[in-house]
Amino acid sequence: MSQTLAPPSSPEPSRRPVTGRYDTRSDVLSVRFGDAEAVASREVRPGLRVAYDAAGAVAGIEILAASAGGPTIDRELRRLVEAA
Repeated sequence: MSQTLAPPSSPEPSRRPVTGRYDTRSDVLSVRFGDAEAVASREVRPGLRVAYDAAGAVAGIEILAASAGGPTIDRELRRLVEAA
């Protein structure tokens, strides 16, 4: 089963729409930044994969075993969202 996560409402529009999806069966959280197609990805640390678009910008991230990530994943996810 998967859930689609709606972006939080904000008075200021974001630069790119952020969408998220959590798959409860595989325990993977996927976050997309905008509509650009991911053309490359790399695992920046075990369980954290970053996808890049053709221009080299971050297109999305995947967190494997998301429910076990704890505070470390939370801090890293916040940094990636702020950088996007």
